[in-house]
Amino acid sequence: MITLQQAIDQINKANPFFGKFLNCDTPLKQYCKENLTSHEFNPIHLKRQEPYVELIKEKIDKLFPEENLNINYDEGMICDTSAHHNLINFPAIIGTHTLSRFETILDRENYGDYYVLDTSNVTLSEVLHKRGVEFAGKHLNLFPKKDKNVLVSKYPLYKFDLMDWINKTGHQYTKQELDFIKRLQKIIDKIDFSTCERFADQVVKINYYIWLEFFDPKIRDKARRCITLEHDEILIKYLKTFLIENKDNFVWKALFDEKWRKVVLKEFDKVYGAWNYSGLDTGTYFFWAIDNKGKRYRLDLKDNKLIEKGGNIRDIELTPEDIIKALNEGIITPSIFTKFSLVNCYMGAKVMGGPGQTDYVPKIKEAWLRVLENLDPEEAKLVEQVSVYNMNGADIAFHRTKDGKLFREWGFDTAKNHTFSEEYLEKLGNMPIKYAVMPFTPLSYYRLTPAEERQKIDYNEQDLYQGFEWVK
Repeated sequence: MITLQQAIDQINKANPFFGKFLNCDTPLKQYCKENLTSHEFNPIHLKRQEPYVELIKEKIDKLFPEENLNINYDEGMICDTSAHHNLINFPAIIGTHTLSRFETILDRENYGDYYVLDTSNVTLSEVLHKRGVEFAGKHLNLFPKKDKNVLVSKYPLYKFDLMDWINKTGHQYTKQELDFIKRLQKIIDKIDFSTCERFADQVVKINYYIWLEFFDPKIRDKARRCITLEHDEILIKYLKTFLIENKDNFVWKALFDEKWRKVVLKEFDKVYGAWNYSGLDTGTYFFWAIDNKGKRYRLDLKDNKLIEKGGNIRDIELTPEDIIKALNEGIITPSIFTKFSLVNCYMGAKVMGGPGQTDYVPKIKEAWLRVLENLDPEEAKLVEQVSVYNMNGADIAFHRTKDGKLFREWGFDTAKNHTFSEEYLEKLGNMPIKYAVMPFTPLSYYRLTPAEERQKIDYNEQDLYQGFEWVK
């Protein structure tokens, strides 16, 4: 058993970048202005981003033909790629999408709307969602247990019946809570899902309206709209052209040039997001395999082929043509290595995320610098400029219960309460950032510290919320 401070000390040792936030007194708004909302891109990177941004624009236009959105696509790619694509739910994801634009969040007139890119290469049962949502301190399952291993990207169109969820749980809810569920159901019923092909598309549109519910109706018109796009779909579509037309690119060479691949296989071995990162035969090589039920499997590399040992998909030749064919068949999806190598290191997109991402994205960048140092020094100079230390994962939504305790809100709670009033956001911005990341401590301790060093933490939940004493 260890104290909360001892856990923080271990986190600081495992990931000094995140650890410093737990002792940082910089006001949250000032931190966002200096580290998140300010950015400069190399013109070469901006040029590389253009075809990717065009695909993003096409997707948003297709999903929202009825909305008067005003997105500045010329500002360069700023990606909240840490979030897992599903109904906006986990507290820190609300923080992620808010803090990345916090300085301007109530200035839609001058700054317009924005998109974020959420990964759908996760299962319905992954840790941030667990097949459903949290509401009023209770868990609501949306999906049956039989679907727990299905990737979000592979789930078909879904019928949203919120009261059915409520009735199946057996949980007791107050009249106010039930009134909110009925209010949200009316919002969902009015959404035009004719532009959606899968559940992942429906999530984008529902999250758009849930996001607006976070804000006090008095200031909602001023709030910038947030579009939570499914990133993996954009990446797959882009790859189908990229792999044919960009043969001089270092990511292309990592896959298909045997000289380059030999160096890449060595330098990325045991790097999170690549291969063997937590022991032999963990992670995957370049892509994940997906069977016809939407379940994911790792791929091995042998004799210039990607092989799924269980025989759940066919062997894939490591050639541009067969990779594209497999993408079209829907039997593979890009890994973290492929995603961040392309979007972050090659295109120079500014990525933000939680403590885990501030650990592995810098390591991916460092590995690429080792590769490029001898193979392509000019490209190494460009990768050196890429921004990787940007943390915006934080818990920012709270209210007080009748007994005076602070309650950490999940997505539906924040939407029910319209938590973000002008006064609330102003006080939040003046609060030291260490208090916004403090609620992350137990989860971060488990994720960042080595398994052999972990111990149970002795703490009171309210100890994590001490910086939010101003919340009414």
